[in-house]
Amino acid sequence: MSHVINSNKNTDSTLWLAFKQGDKQAFSALYQNYIADLLTYGYRLTNDKSLIKDSIQDLFLHLWQHRHNLSATDSVRFYLYRSLRNRIIRNIGTQSLTQTVEPDDLNYMALPNQLPFDEEWMNEETRQEQIHKLRNAIETLPKRQQEAIELRYLHDFSLEQIAELMDISNQSVRNTLHRALTALRDVLGGSVGLLFFLMTIYFKKNF
Repeated sequence: MSHVINSNKNTDSTLWLAFKQGDKQAFSALYQNYIADLLTYGYRLTNDKSLIKDSIQDLFLHLWQHRHNLSATDSVRFYLYRSLRNRIIRNIGTQSLTQTVEPDDLNYMALPNQLPFDEEWMNEETRQEQIHKLRNAIETLPKRQQEAIELRYLHDFSLEQIAELMDISNQSVRNTLHRALTALRDVLGGSVGLLFFLMTIYFKKNF
């Protein structure tokens, strides 16, 4: 489950407008609403926790100092994620974030709206064991794949938004997600439906 508090679009837009007008409480609310998610996202880009924290602090300092010149945004979350990613890239360079993704004919696997499993289908012990395996498997994925998985299935960004955030094509997003999901399924075994069922529980309980 996302850490964002009062994260509906209208609330974010209201806070953003108030912050641009110099409202410190609105600025603080935006920071508190997004700090945990930004930390999590930053970790998908680099393991350097100090760099992540410094980049977030620099980002919010920059936002406050330049608040009067900021444009309106349809998605505060997307704006913050893109800004943080750009700042981290500037700090550590793009080489460690670059992953070549060749086009292939594999089908992109999208998360279905309704999964063919429910939590009662699997006993607690087995479920926890599988969730533990999933967590370890996600952590072993390349950072690029971890980033794509989180953006898509935790934060529910569209493929177009992910492509813009990661500065790659839509097809590369599809390929990256497919390879990540294939790797996770290989570790866990079972069907695609089981994988998505476990991912739904994992993101709900860990974020």
